[in-house]
Amino acid sequence: MKPNRLLSRSLRFDWMFIALTLALMSVGVALVYSATIAEDASVVELFWFKQIIYFVFGSVFAVALIFVRIDWLKRAAIPLYVLALVLLVVVLFFAGDVVKGAGRWIDLGVFKLQPSEFAKIAYLLIISYWLSKHPVSLYKLKSFIVPFFLFIVPFALVLKQPDLSTALVFIAVTMVGFFFAGLTLTDMFLIVSPVLSVFFSHSQALLFEILWGLLICVVVFALFRRRLPKVLTALILMANIFAGYASSMAWNMLEPHQQKRVNTFLDPMSDPLGDGYQVLQSLTAIGSGGLAGKGFGNGSQTNLAFLPEEHTDFIFSVLGEQFGFLGCAFVLTLYALFLWRATSICRLSSDPFVTLMVMGASTIFLFHIMVNIAMTVGLMPVTGLPLPFLSYGGSFALTCMVLVGFLLCLHFQARRR
Repeated sequence: MKPNRLLSRSLRFDWMFIALTLALMSVGVALVYSATIAEDASVVELFWFKQIIYFVFGSVFAVALIFVRIDWLKRAAIPLYVLALVLLVVVLFFAGDVVKGAGRWIDLGVFKLQPSEFAKIAYLLIISYWLSKHPVSLYKLKSFIVPFFLFIVPFALVLKQPDLSTALVFIAVTMVGFFFAGLTLTDMFLIVSPVLSVFFSHSQALLFEILWGLLICVVVFALFRRRLPKVLTALILMANIFAGYASSMAWNMLEPHQQKRVNTFLDPMSDPLGDGYQVLQSLTAIGSGGLAGKGFGNGSQTNLAFLPEEHTDFIFSVLGEQFGFLGCAFVLTLYALFLWRATSICRLSSDPFVTLMVMGASTIFLFHIMVNIAMTVGLMPVTGLPLPFLSYGGSFALTCMVLVGFLLCLHFQARRR
């Protein structure tokens, strides 16, 4: 290959995005190592070594995906979606590995496959493919029929495991997809307003009752401005009123451990040695890090095993304790730059499928980042969503690298055109 042609092809890659990905992966391996430094096992059994293996395999997938044509991704959407549903059904009825009462993994011997992670990728493909060809509009309710069924089947199967946190990812991807497929911000607000009604009306506090009243007023105003069909207008208004009065019913639909997580989130000290223990230890770890942290491998809360799940769900607490505010700011900057480079791909192509794929993949990353960090600092209930590239986990590491592969592929193919 001629040098000029080789240079031309290399310029199609987003080298800054690749560098940011490698930086986050390196930080993740280092944090997993520092969090489990006291583990006494052979090298191949150590978490940090396994994480490197997962990233290596994931990188192979990512590199392979770069050269896949966008048309091939569209053709693969339906088969991969069907395969994902089959795997979700298999794990639901024949779970090979149950952890903490949830059957989410299929034990393959050397590797535990989490079908819900694969389902995220398959759902992103299928919803992007469909919405790129069939825009949605609240004035055409028929446009929501197929997307609804595409969404509800994997959502229900994941929720049944039970895995509420991962199920919420499907909602986030769907809502972002709807926005880039034709809905306005007002439309999005009207769709999620019944959920907000459940939240505001659940508490008997006067403040929340006032907020719910204000929400109903805003909904009525938005419906008046949008001038939607009368039937749909009535349905949205009735849904908000019903959701407000049926909030106790929605609360009872949650699993007992999910209710306990919400109660503990509202008051961690109500169960300091139980469900509130993780949050309190996480806050202690992050707060003790101060400005610059205690130093690599010197975290008392993490290395002395006061903080459970320190190498998975609470890896951000390890970062805060050992590297302090500066370390957290550095990682958050890496994430911000990573998402900026990812979403910038949309400017390179006018294909709606590319836009939906890019924004959907970015949404998955952003949702995990926001929920995980909010969880570790006590702003959200403990959900079990890992932190991209930093938390230990084979299936999630592979998911992150496949999404990176998709983004690199879309960037490469868009530049090629």
